[in-house]
Amino acid sequence: MTRVNIFYGSKKKFNEIIPEKYRTLTDVAYESDRNSKQFYIVVKGEDQKETTEERVSIENFVASSDEYAGVSEHVIINFNNFIAKFKVDNMYLHNPPIQISNQVKRLYDEVKINYQNYTQLKVADLQTINKEYNSTIIGQESVKNELIQALFPLTIETRVKPVVILFYGKSGIGKTETAKYISNILEETLFRKQFSMYQNNQFATYLFGGAHYEKSFAKDMLDRESNVLLLDEFDKAHASFHSAFYQLFDEGTYEDQNYNLDLKKSIIICTSNYSSLNEIEKHLGSAIYNRFDKVIQFSDLSLESKAQIGEKEYMEISTIYRHSLNNDIKVRLEGSYKYCDNVRQIRHLIEDTIALDIVSKTLN
Repeated sequence: MTRVNIFYGSKKKFNEIIPEKYRTLTDVAYESDRNSKQFYIVVKGEDQKETTEERVSIENFVASSDEYAGVSEHVIINFNNFIAKFKVDNMYLHNPPIQISNQVKRLYDEVKINYQNYTQLKVADLQTINKEYNSTIIGQESVKNELIQALFPLTIETRVKPVVILFYGKSGIGKTETAKYISNILEETLFRKQFSMYQNNQFATYLFGGAHYEKSFAKDMLDRESNVLLLDEFDKAHASFHSAFYQLFDEGTYEDQNYNLDLKKSIIICTSNYSSLNEIEKHLGSAIYNRFDKVIQFSDLSLESKAQIGEKEYMEISTIYRHSLNNDIKVRLEGSYKYCDNVRQIRHLIEDTIALDIVSKTLN
């Protein structure tokens, strides 16, 4: 009897539950394809013996989520027929497409389904944010209280749906870093997708699902290592695609033609470069705007904040380069921070200044 184990979660956690010795979907599919191409020579006049193909025994069969794209479509659509060619004792399926999971559930009596347990936000985490945020994300003191208020519902045990937050403000002033900071508190790797990288025709396939071998938003979310999701530059997605996020924002469920998933108690952070609430609602539309649990503004950096960021970045970069500027150059550098709009520009200014100073001294 075949015992089936379906696991939904990251590759890292899946690798922790599979046995040391196993055969992969890729390996088995290759063998099946090779065997199907074998042929026999029939010699006229000789008695023909019936040839019965003996099934190959596989103790542990493992299919990782990144393998499904590498096999032909008929393996996905007719998975039960494909696997029936082998005698499998234990089957481990990682984030299988709907077509495969539905088939094995119908065929096998013993199917265990397990989900990754992502770290849940606790009151102690909010206390950490309250203590550390202003010194970690400089210049956004007004964000801290709104952020804690937005995240608090996730500490309630009965709260299941995700918290969906929109950060808005200029580029490079702390929006993405805040998402990374939350993920770091939970000690998980942030799930990040930058929507500006997708063209409209690619984005439609990515969001709604295409062929089984094409990348998809649902599959990427299934493979995530964290329950903190950053949808960077959300404003770059065309309004015609907003409907894809309605159920995700409302209930935490998402489905395309190949995959479905449930993001219970997750933190979904969207970022945009809009400058006002009116501008956000005008461009995104009320339907998606009203689905955000909290909309938080990131303010332009003050002169004092730029100076603090500059000092912090200078200490870090000078340590990496193992080089310090003399006092005159450092004073002039500090006076230039006011012309920078964001952290990125300040960092580049410091790096360029230190690099130029090193080169000048080396050449002279």
